[in-house]
Amino acid sequence: MKKLLAIVFLLFVGVVSHAQSYPSDWSQYTSDLYFHDIESGINDEKIPESQFKNNLLEIARANLAKQIQVKVQEVSRMSKNVVNGNADIRYSSLRNLSTDVDMKFSQSKSYVDMASGKNFVIVYINKEEACRYYENELNMLLSQINNSITIADNYITTGFKSKAQTELNDALKFFDKSGDCFFWLNVYGMPDYSLQQYNEQFNKKEQIIKAKLGELEYGTTYCVVCTADNFGKSYLKLKNEVKGDLSASGCNFVDDPDSADYVIYIEASSREYNTVVTGNVTAYFSYVDAAVSIDKVATKQRIFEDEISVKGSHTLSFDEAGRDGYKKIRKEISAMLKENIKL
Repeated sequence: MKKLLAIVFLLFVGVVSHAQSYPSDWSQYTSDLYFHDIESGINDEKIPESQFKNNLLEIARANLAKQIQVKVQEVSRMSKNVVNGNADIRYSSLRNLSTDVDMKFSQSKSYVDMASGKNFVIVYINKEEACRYYENELNMLLSQINNSITIADNYITTGFKSKAQTELNDALKFFDKSGDCFFWLNVYGMPDYSLQQYNEQFNKKEQIIKAKLGELEYGTTYCVVCTADNFGKSYLKLKNEVKGDLSASGCNFVDDPDSADYVIYIEASSREYNTVVTGNVTAYFSYVDAAVSIDKVATKQRIFEDEISVKGSHTLSFDEAGRDGYKKIRKEISAMLKENIKL
């Protein structure tokens, strides 16, 4: 019994002695907040000190990599079970599961015990710092997704639904990238409630994008070719305002006439009509004339055409009276097109 107690005492002394051989501040790296490995040895073969230290570092890195691999495999098994069980947590990276060891966060320190001549090295990874890195990656992806949704909404509002589709389809790649972040955040121990919060955010954004894509999947496409002249100056607003009116009714616009189902042609110009003087005030009157037509691209058939004129007025000039006429005629052109195009 005494012999057994002596052996236990010697082992305890040996452990304490070994622990006290490297700097005391290394003890922080041995907590659950870090992945770590410590290696030590005496350079009996008298090889260059730098080489001996590098050899110890390589051993420590290899052992640390094995620790992370074990954790990766554990998370992989858990992730598979979650997916098979249809749980809510997001593991999109499971489609291409990787057990590659993520060592980019590893740091190292070395120490020589002058009394014994023993070299010590430690390689460690701060789990909190690694989590912060992947959390920043998730936030950056969320920002990119929100930006894509905003751009797509602007395209939809202005009638460029094909561009909106492209933007939203491109945004789907961000969800694939998020899967790797979720996976490594599990490896490095992000709390479940934080993971769930991010998971819910990504799921909501994905549902929004897929719903928008579903709405954009089908529909007739239109191209608007518009020339509008106001006393020698292009009146660019007419095209965009008419497209905005029609977009609100569900029209899907493209830029290329050859890729559209229908092409809408608008040719408009302003002309002077007369002036009326009342006291010291002169009122200018102008007419805006517009020819509107619709061609079906597949058959090269003109399915609609008409002309319309609207009078505008202003107290400053014929140009301003023309602008007033364009504001009025835009509403009538939009109403005319809504009655005759295939929504």
